Amino acid sequence: MIKQIIFDLDGTLVDSLDTFIKIGNQMVEKHGYQQLSEDKIKELLRLPMKERIESLNIPIYKLLKMGVEALKMFSEYAAYVKPISGIKEVVQYLHIMGYGLNIVSSNTSHNIDTFLKANELCFFNNIQSSKGLFGKHITISKLISKLDAEKDEVIYIGDEQRDVEACKKVGIQVISVLWGFDSLELIQQKSPEFIVSDPQEIVEIINAIK
Repeated sequence: MIKQIIFDLDGTLVDSLDTFIKIGNQMVEKHGYQQLSEDKIKELLRLPMKERIESLNIPIYKLLKMGVEALKMFSEYAAYVKPISGIKEVVQYLHIMGYGLNIVSSNTSHNIDTFLKANELCFFNNIQSSKGLFGKHITISKLISKLDAEKDEVIYIGDEQRDVEACKKVGIQVISVLWGFDSLELIQQKSPEFIVSDPQEIVEIINAIK
């Protein structure tokens, strides 16, 4: 059975895609690149992360710098972005049922904390900020080492293909959600154990795992 649940933040708990698109366009304009149209953004979101980066045609060192700046800018919005519809009730239920709740996100600990407090979601025992786009498996592995649970007692909930990749590397199950950043087609390529389109399905899956 599951004892510990690890949530991603952006696109999983937080409805922040539009905010990041807004910040991203401010970043590319600031650094002398062309803003992205809505059609271009939709096209990018259908690509795996590495192909998105290549398609942007921005040197990786500049892209990483822009990413750091974007997270600093997000701090202005962290208290105002809203939870995904229905996810707050799911988190509250899982807390009441005694599951250990945790967050591993590429966002900063400060931004995560601000969002949780603003939305009365302070049910999480551990909050870990993962550095870089492809190092999430390292952060997840370190967190599991801190938890009093075996790998088959831990499950991750995320919205991106790279979340599935990270969980495969660590050896834990993953629930992929379809209300976030990545498309169903992208997520299916990595064969997560579960795919859900409604937050309530998370409860059903976790309660069913024995």
